[in-house]
Amino acid sequence: MNENTLPFEISKSEGNEKKVLSGLKKIEIYVSPGQVNDVILVLDELKLEATLYNSQGLGKSKQTLRAGKSGGQNRIIPSDRKTVVTIAEASVLEDLVEKIKHLNDKSDRKIGVLSIQPVDALVHL
Repeated sequence: MNENTLPFEISKSEGNEKKVLSGLKKIEIYVSPGQVNDVILVLDELKLEATLYNSQGLGKSKQTLRAGKSGGQNRIIPSDRKTVVTIAEASVLEDLVEKIKHLNDKSDRKIGVLSIQPVDALVHL
């Protein structure tokens, strides 16, 4: 096995021409709203497209709020996050991770999580 590939990568296409196989990865980058532009610039530099989602996290704070006549408790969601999602070839992955790490060096707030998942098949409709 090649050192640069992971064991679950698909290396060849079988049959259907509409499927794009081999080494595709779905990358999710969880960032604070202030870091979104920097991450998008990195993706632009690598000629990758992205989808942006709003997400909320619980973080370390476990604050509760009592409200109403019955005094019911609700959890306060303290952190507002953005999730930037892109699909890229495995060959671009190392550059992307290095550039995101470089963003961490320049910022007070760290990009804490980068999720990388295999894409078994991408079907163009």
